[in-house]
Amino acid sequence: MLNISSRQLRIFASAAKHLNFTRAAQEVHISPPAVSMQIKEIELQVDAPLFIKEGRKLKLSPAGEYFLKHARHILQTLNESEKVIGQLKGNRVEIIKVGIISTAQYFLPQVLKQFRKRHSEYKIILEIRNREQLIELLREGDIDIAIMGLVPKEIDTKVYTITNHPHVFIAAFDHPLTGLKKVQPEALNDFDFISREKGSGTRVHMETFIQDHDIQPNIIMEMSSNESIKQAVIAGLGISFVSQHTIASELKNNQLQVLEVMGTPIIRKWHVVTLNPLSIIRPVELLKDFILNQSEIIITKILS
Repeated sequence: MLNISSRQLRIFASAAKHLNFTRAAQEVHISPPAVSMQIKEIELQVDAPLFIKEGRKLKLSPAGEYFLKHARHILQTLNESEKVIGQLKGNRVEIIKVGIISTAQYFLPQVLKQFRKRHSEYKIILEIRNREQLIELLREGDIDIAIMGLVPKEIDTKVYTITNHPHVFIAAFDHPLTGLKKVQPEALNDFDFISREKGSGTRVHMETFIQDHDIQPNIIMEMSSNESIKQAVIAGLGISFVSQHTIASELKNNQLQVLEVMGTPIIRKWHVVTLNPLSIIRPVELLKDFILNQSEIIITKILS
């Protein structure tokens, strides 16, 4: 029977996340030697090395990768148990932590506004990150709900579909491709391209499209902000690939135009994502159901 404390599991999980004992020590508020000592104690318990050094880099051993999966599950279960026991004791949960990808900021705040009108007793903390960062926040229990397009496979989750999430190519009004009918995908090779950063769901969808059509676009800029991308396209710096929900205002004001590239728009789905199993915390359930019921209505109004 292993005799490993939850504190040791948290230290190990932090070290596995950062692959750096110094950064793990900063996160869990102990010294680097203390992190090293706790890891050695766990390794003695499991009778296997959890980390391997490759030069100056640290990586998980096969045993470490296997142990990490179960350590995270145990920590998640403990975290949920603490919340549920608090509810049973009569403690009120007044804060709901929500994470969204940046493209969702064009509709989700309006959904949250309507939710707060009905449930003003709850405070909402909103995190806007890219897809990879949201997955990490979910995994660590730092958010209760995530709104994203591409469903995570890296962690065990429950996924609820909201509505369609179309992606399109855009350009300035004076761009050579603007106004053309049935633009061949390979035509994109002839023009400069502005892309979202690696780690974003939009970037994943774009890369899938260009690989499927054997395109090698000339990417001159990478940006993490949809607003910056739109302004760069309006200024004529290049074309881009974006979520259609992010450009409703610019389309109405004739600042941008959707290119009629064959095979687009690419239709994906918006999803509400929670860790599996979802704890029975009532405020989280309330918000999840409200998002599922109201998002499509609000998105339709934005795009109309």
